[in-house]
Amino acid sequence: MKKVVRIVVAIAACFAVNLSVDVAAATQVAPGGPCKKAGQTWDFQNKALVCRMSGARLRWVQVSIGRKPGSVSRSAKDTLADDYARFSKPLSRSLVDRPDDGGESSPKVKVIYAVPSFAKDQRRDVSGEIARGLFEVEEWRASQNGGFGLRYDTYNGALDIGYMTFESTKQQWYDRFYDIRPYPGFRNGLSYFHLELHRAGWWSGPLVTGTDDTAGIDALRRGDLYFVVFEAPAGAYGRTGAGEGSCRSMIDAMNDSIPIIGWASIDDRGTECDQVDVAGRFDFAANGANQNRWIARKYGMIDHFHQYMRNLPGCSNPASPKDGERVKIPGVLDESKAWEIRGGFNRDLSEINDPNSARVAEGIAIGKPPMLDPRHDLYFHITSDKLAGAGVCNSDISKHPLWDNLPLDRDSGRTLLRSSYDRPDDISGPQFHAVYVVRNGAKDFMYDTSGDIERALRHADGWLRQETGKGMRLDTFQGKVDVTYLPLPPRFESKTGNDCSKVPCPNDQDFYAHLRSYGRIHPDKTYLFFYSGGLTDYVLCGGAGIGKSVLLNLEVDGKSCSGTDWTKSNATSLSWSLLALHETFHSLGAVCSSAPESDGAYHSSRADDVMNARAKGTVKLDPTRRNYWGSVPADCTDLSQSPLFSS
Repeated sequence: MKKVVRIVVAIAACFAVNLSVDVAAATQVAPGGPCKKAGQTWDFQNKALVCRMSGARLRWVQVSIGRKPGSVSRSAKDTLADDYARFSKPLSRSLVDRPDDGGESSPKVKVIYAVPSFAKDQRRDVSGEIARGLFEVEEWRASQNGGFGLRYDTYNGALDIGYMTFESTKQQWYDRFYDIRPYPGFRNGLSYFHLELHRAGWWSGPLVTGTDDTAGIDALRRGDLYFVVFEAPAGAYGRTGAGEGSCRSMIDAMNDSIPIIGWASIDDRGTECDQVDVAGRFDFAANGANQNRWIARKYGMIDHFHQYMRNLPGCSNPASPKDGERVKIPGVLDESKAWEIRGGFNRDLSEINDPNSARVAEGIAIGKPPMLDPRHDLYFHITSDKLAGAGVCNSDISKHPLWDNLPLDRDSGRTLLRSSYDRPDDISGPQFHAVYVVRNGAKDFMYDTSGDIERALRHADGWLRQETGKGMRLDTFQGKVDVTYLPLPPRFESKTGNDCSKVPCPNDQDFYAHLRSYGRIHPDKTYLFFYSGGLTDYVLCGGAGIGKSVLLNLEVDGKSCSGTDWTKSNATSLSWSLLALHETFHSLGAVCSSAPESDGAYHSSRADDVMNARAKGTVKLDPTRRNYWGSVPADCTDLSQSPLFSS
């Protein structure tokens, strides 16, 4: 039978203090009241206030969330302000690639400002516009991937934008985008633009002649992705002729694998299109409809990057989410030609609030907040449906080498890049593997990349070594604790009840079976599932039965279940670190009913034992060394002999 531990939760009132305003002033904060420094923010009765000049004085002004694009109200400290300013600081125009901050070997996004001879040079490469627009997208994209965005070519922290010009009339520019025109071998003329980049000195990699050059194309996939801002209109979608002369981003929907994404800066009449940074920074406090409006303005810089990244190095064409399904081609009004059966195209298969969905680009009002691959079955952190077990070539963009291994917030101190896959082990044999589980629709607290789970396990390991001389064999990758990210599909619903060991309430055994069904379980590993979005009507902080899995239920009704720190116990509860050990010991058989100090319900009767049912504060490990660690009865398990612990 599954055993659980219940921890008494202490509810404490928390008060956020804005240190930029003194206490006396804080008591007078109200709309229209005086303030001291422009730009200061304050939460007043659940209303956002900002200090602004009103007449001749600074006064608190109420701001509404999502009132217009580009206006972001932030009551919390803007942790990315310095990174945003550094990344978007304009550099002088350059015809050559400056030295990359991260070295030349890692694939990255290289940005080029390209001006054809028929267009006017608007100097977007030195205005800061392009850099701001791309950072704004990465700020949102990183929120979907544990704080990590894509890797860009930067110089001294600033986006390094190259400049080039090329000879072309407007008609020649349009001719480029039709299959029947002078570029056989490619479905779209934008793919062929890498020859122009080569002539200008920006492309130093291999040249390919067509889509049949599979070796050359795979070499390109392993290298840089070029984001080219054209001072030109968008060319037509090559197979249908749709979209010529408009303001939009450009890429071939069939993914020729030529790593170029274009952004048109003017339309056919020469009118300036939306600037790359037109939407401003993403407002995480806005409602879903306003957030999706922002996504629609940035659609090409989100969807087109992901369409390209589905081409994983070493793999053939992107895996189809549902092989043989009829899908609609965007922009084709003739119904007899608008549908076809093919693979590798997922816009019409996505959930409505997925930024890769065609519905977002069409401007349809969507109330759900935007989320990449909400079911996690198509292209991002794939953990459900048939692609979850499809191997390394399942088109999961989270595995693409363009993701930066440093967080967007360079001062955040985060750990490894988020991964839905168990990384190569530093050690072999039995070990503990951590998994961060997020229920569908629950808040993602990014505990896998914030360092919290790693800190808890390191603390548990240190405590155990101090108590016994042996520590936990932790699954690590390059010296850091390897935490797998497991977003749950919608079928895992949060249920109520009195015992999380019973279905349909999701628990560690369900998560273990879910991973095993897709071939992601290692037989030598015991899995510690840290679960966000759990139960709501009773306090169950952890649970484990005899076996290879352990549950740590992190939140109850949006609040920390244990009511304490990851590593610090208090007078009412254990820390998450020691609770993880408590549940781990349960999974190994402690405390057996014949142990001298057993309470008869799988726990210790000693209040100072970490295995007490209501353990809290300062505790010890089996203080008498005769219950589960040391000289235990013959029919009990001596945990000190487990291969999961070593000196």
